[in-house]
Amino acid sequence: MRRQHKHEVLLFMSVIIMVSNIQLASCYGWRSSSELWDLEYNDERLLDEAKAWSASSLVTPGIITYKCGSDYLLGGYNILGGTKGSYFERIYTGLPPHTQINLTYIIFPIDSWDTTDYYEVHVDNYSQVAWTLGAGSYGQSTCGSDTWKEFPPVQAVSTFIHSGDSVTIQFVHMLDQRTNDESFGIREVKMKFVNVTTPQNSLCGRSTTNVPLPKWPCTECESSHQYIPKAASGTCVECPTSCATCNAKGCLSCYNGQYIDGTSCSQCDSSCATCINKANYCLTCQPELFMASNFCYKSCSYPLFTTESEGITYCNSPCSGSQFAMWDGSCSLTCPSGLNNTILSTYKVCTFPCSINPINS
Repeated sequence: MRRQHKHEVLLFMSVIIMVSNIQLASCYGWRSSSELWDLEYNDERLLDEAKAWSASSLVTPGIITYKCGSDYLLGGYNILGGTKGSYFERIYTGLPPHTQINLTYIIFPIDSWDTTDYYEVHVDNYSQVAWTLGAGSYGQSTCGSDTWKEFPPVQAVSTFIHSGDSVTIQFVHMLDQRTNDESFGIREVKMKFVNVTTPQNSLCGRSTTNVPLPKWPCTECESSHQYIPKAASGTCVECPTSCATCNAKGCLSCYNGQYIDGTSCSQCDSSCATCINKANYCLTCQPELFMASNFCYKSCSYPLFTTESEGITYCNSPCSGSQFAMWDGSCSLTCPSGLNNTILSTYKVCTFPCSINPINS
């Protein structure tokens, strides 16, 4: 038998360690050093992700997932055994340093929830009471029994004070019937481990279909390019592409090179880097151009002169009021015949043939 050299053994062990680390990262779904996703797939791969979760009891041993319409879920109709207090659980280890966990997930209420039914989320020893999402007239049955028209799925946006290197997450069934009558499913669990000066426990939600939540709707969006059209739903929608920020009525602000034109954004004149109210009323100029009374010009020749302020090069006249700036730097009320009588913005210039060349006037 061939004898293995020491460096070959070490190389083999290194490969095993690397493969183990890759499998761990894949299992946890780390998206960065501080963010992980779980139960993210909406196909049969979620069945493998769900194997890392446990349950206090199951109706059918080994069956912990359910397909609700087109959505694959942890839990769901007739999955979790027992009644109030039953739970799904997962323990995450090897967490980065943090003072707060930002946790989001989507919950699917299924079947006959009423005004006394709710669920909880437990993060280690802290219990967060969540919504009562009663069934009603919400279009059609999502899944489970066809009798009930469930509240649409809700994205929960929560924070938890936490600083350990491991965390136990539980989704707890606080419904008063068994899961063949009242149940819920979970998917798209995302955690971000952040360091904040004042960590807090909080909860708000976003209805996935704009249906008003019974309480605690989110009031802010993750992106400034989104807005909430129905405040009680907490649901964010994208602004029109031309808007930097917006509300239900239209644009509130525009990107550089555009200006508010009613409820939309229009393009500034090509000479303006930024503008306001109309296309050629410039706030700043394109590089190498000169500002005079909110217009931008290609040149600012003698007898005019330039000054700098806050990154803008201004073109100025040595003369005031209705006086002409003369070719020799003096000021006059008239421009003699034979000289060029030029107006640059509000400035009057009297010179021999010159290079003043306004882009716009």
